[in-house]
Amino acid sequence: MRWLRRLWPRTLFGQLLLIMVSGTLVIQLMSSSIWFDVRFAQVLEAPVRLIAARSAPLIAQANCHAGRVKVPAHYHLRCAEQLPASEDDQRRGRRRVELLLHQALKYELGHAQDVRLLKVQLTDELGRPIVWRSLFGLRTAQAHIEFAVPLADGHWLTIDGQELQGWSGESAWVLISDYLLRVYALRIVAVLLVCLVAVRLCLRPLRRLADAARGLGSNLEQAPLALDGPEEVRQAAQAFNAMQQRLIAMLNDKAYFLAAVSHDLRTPLTRMRLRLERLPDDEQRERLRQNITQMDGMIGQVLDYLRAGEQQNLQQVDLDRLVARLCADLATPAEPLPVQGKGGTLWVDALLLQRCLQNLLTNALRYARQVSVTLETALTGVYIHIDDRGPGIAPALLATITDPFVRGEGSRNQASGGYGLGLSIAQRIASSHGGALLLHNREGGGLRVSVLLPRHGGA
Repeated sequence: MRWLRRLWPRTLFGQLLLIMVSGTLVIQLMSSSIWFDVRFAQVLEAPVRLIAARSAPLIAQANCHAGRVKVPAHYHLRCAEQLPASEDDQRRGRRRVELLLHQALKYELGHAQDVRLLKVQLTDELGRPIVWRSLFGLRTAQAHIEFAVPLADGHWLTIDGQELQGWSGESAWVLISDYLLRVYALRIVAVLLVCLVAVRLCLRPLRRLADAARGLGSNLEQAPLALDGPEEVRQAAQAFNAMQQRLIAMLNDKAYFLAAVSHDLRTPLTRMRLRLERLPDDEQRERLRQNITQMDGMIGQVLDYLRAGEQQNLQQVDLDRLVARLCADLATPAEPLPVQGKGGTLWVDALLLQRCLQNLLTNALRYARQVSVTLETALTGVYIHIDDRGPGIAPALLATITDPFVRGEGSRNQASGGYGLGLSIAQRIASSHGGALLLHNREGGGLRVSVLLPRHGGA
């Protein structure tokens, strides 16, 4: 079964073509029996008419009590008092030959003549039946027909004659190639064209649906799908549009809820700050002030995370200048931030991109050393690599470290006081531009964080 799965096409066009071609060949083979019956009668048509024409004079002057009658070559006459036994042959082709023989004798004699077909077959020059091969002309075939007619004196005259088959005089291979070309090859080509047209017509709306589904992750506000194509495709597009609207509503409700809660929490925090100033205990006042500052920082990061997925102002930005200015602001004498490579200009939101890179550089400066930035151009866009020599990230956390509120579990933030939103915000900003955030540990220790920005200017 494994090799069957390997042979099974993976595309809809390949599967449809294989099914239709296989079905056509099977149907053609099953219908060959019908074709054979018809061809059997057609091949024998000329010999039957010729035998009827040569037998008519023999029947007209037949007399079992007279002497020998001159008969054509390859013909034999016999007289019998009873009807000779016939071969048991139930093929419909035999019935057609018998009807044709009766009609031909009636035409030659000028009146209806009772006739009983005893035997009919195609044989080679040695008398061996070669019915199937004779139809293609592989051997020189002869029609061997034996029939009996009643005489006036009560006897039965049996005529046994042979004639060459009524077939083309072309070579066997010409006939076979012509048959295979017209019956199989042309039919398969026709099926191929039908499959191509059907798949193109059916896959066009499906391809639009797939493209829309891929783009939904980066741009939830994209235009809805057009409701055209077959009924099933229209229903799928309608369901997709409804799903998109529900997702937009859910995300908006979630964003509004979090933003409202985060904003409203700052009002009681402000009142708590005012009341702290009245506390006589300096130690307790300082502890509560730190807790309030921590809560206020968490609220600010939540709001930053919500705003990170929204592109506010796309403009053409000199990436080299933006990165150089940011690194100059964050660099210190103890930890310089060298920049290598060129990225050129891109259509981005400068403020959001600066926030993304600032989060990444701040993390690298806080938890590692020997931080450097490299700009690299590629076919897919521009990479901004931030390399460091630090503890890195545990391999088990690499897949989930960019999820909201997921921390480095002591590998990078033992005393950070962070909230697990820095990398999430960076990834959300990169995704809003149609790019991605990539992380992997470096050989020899450390981490490489890469921001991919496409050249098309965002989602």
